[in-house]
Amino acid sequence: MSALFIAISKITDRDKLNEYLAVAPGSMAGHQIEVLAFDDNAKTVEGTAPGNRIVVLRFPDRAAAMAWYDSPAYQAVVQLRLDGTEGFATLCDGM
Repeated sequence: MSALFIAISKITDRDKLNEYLAVAPGSMAGHQIEVLAFDDNAKTVEGTAPGNRIVVLRFPDRAAAMAWYDSPAYQAVVQLRLDGTEGFATLCDGM
């Protein structure tokens, strides 16, 4: 079963986020990742989201998602995303 990595956030430091965006794609090399959504202007239609930025990535399964997330390449850059945004990321089963 596929797995989805979903990050929903508010941009708090555009410079830090831009640093992250410049280097994060390199962390995807060697991993089977499909970008399903990447939007800085998502519209919340129910509840209260932390912000209007959403990223949705699809992986073959949860193990593949965690292999990317825990990889040295991603762990070397993830702090830039955390420093540039407030929100959360979650991993769930896909269809």
